[in-house]
Amino acid sequence: MKRTTLLGILLAVTAIAAALPAGAQVEIRARIAPPALRAEVIPRAPGPGHYWIGGHWGWEGGRWAWNGGHWVEARRGEVWVRPHWAQVGAEWVFAPGHWTAIVPPPAYTEVVTETAPPVARVEVVSPAPGADFFWVPGFWRWAGGTHVWVAGRWERSRRDEFWVPEHWVRVDRRWHFNGGHWQHR
Repeated sequence: MKRTTLLGILLAVTAIAAALPAGAQVEIRARIAPPALRAEVIPRAPGPGHYWIGGHWGWEGGRWAWNGGHWVEARRGEVWVRPHWAQVGAEWVFAPGHWTAIVPPPAYTEVVTETAPPVARVEVVSPAPGADFFWVPGFWRWAGGTHVWVAGRWERSRRDEFWVPEHWVRVDRRWHFNGGHWQHR
């Protein structure tokens, strides 16, 4: 290929990329419904202050490809909104995951303790009861001056809301409990 042709292609691609808004993403659409979420074995957390982000289906090369879940370190005042697929007409549109601010409901009571939560337990996740369900991982709840394990469960997705998972965040020498509620997108 001639040098001028390559330069022309490079300039055209650069111009197209520059015209896109910063952080713009290509919209991913599929005409085939995603399979039900896979059952996952949630391994031991790397430490307290981490929470599980479940796996999801991606659309790659004209077929469904599984992207396994993983642990992330909690961010103070933020939550990871899991990626998901939404049906729009005859197609399925991918909404990528992202961080967003936690907006506690009005009756929310903050729990703070100096006692670090234990590392989350290993959980074996059963198959999803349906394509519109997602796994809410187990967590340590503070009750009666001690941490008590609450097992994970399947939850049905809601159209205009996402689940803020229960998790602990360390702030200085204290542990703050967050989540356990639905929040509008």
